[in-house]
Amino acid sequence: MKHHIFPLGLCIAVAIAAYFSGATQTLGAHPQWAGTVILLGTPLGLILGYACTRLPYMRAMIGLVGLTIVCFAITRTGQIRFANSYAEDTFGGQMWFFGWHAVVICAIAALFVAAVNLKRR
Repeated sequence: MKHHIFPLGLCIAVAIAAYFSGATQTLGAHPQWAGTVILLGTPLGLILGYACTRLPYMRAMIGLVGLTIVCFAITRTGQIRFANSYAEDTFGGQMWFFGWHAVVICAIAALFVAAVNLKRR
């Protein structure tokens, strides 16, 4: 458990930096909830990352990075659908909103798993 302190601090520091720099808004999140996705996604990402440390390192990293890419693609698709429908496509809006939560969760989990493996070496 002691070797999880550095990864935890690193993930929190990255989340704080992303929150104050507006990274999610720059990447396409709606301005009203660009910070909220970081605040809600970081703790869930840490939980997922901790659970994934029990898997083999490469399997966990390939899965988490792959999920992050897929979630980002779903998010962008939802954003485009929602914008093209002039805010009428509620499913596209939900893809955009919940997709950003999933992107942050998977990205924080991947960072946590990578930092745990780095610390073990």
